[in-house]
Amino acid sequence: MMKKELSQTLYSISSLLAVLGAVARFFDQFYAPYVFSVGAALILILQFIHVFNLKTKSVREQRLGRIGLFAAMLLALSSYFMFTNSNLWVVALLIYALVTLFLSFRGE
Repeated sequence: MMKKELSQTLYSISSLLAVLGAVARFFDQFYAPYVFSVGAALILILQFIHVFNLKTKSVREQRLGRIGLFAAMLLALSSYFMFTNSNLWVVALLIYALVTLFLSFRGE
């Protein structure tokens, strides 16, 4: 089980990497998909660990955790679209951001 402070620090670093990768993609930097995908992979792993640790929590928290996990999978899809030079990565990232915003008000 990961400590809360370590988890929050890793989540902040991975979010920063994802944002830097997305901004670099707008400026057509060749390294942007790599930076973004590292951040997205870390977010996905941390979300998976969070859902795995929710087994003893309430059904509501488990449901919100699973929704967050599926939203984090949109980051992986967005990363794939970045590597294929498709502009659909923006749509996947926007859906992830909206679901995450919704979950931030629903969680505790």
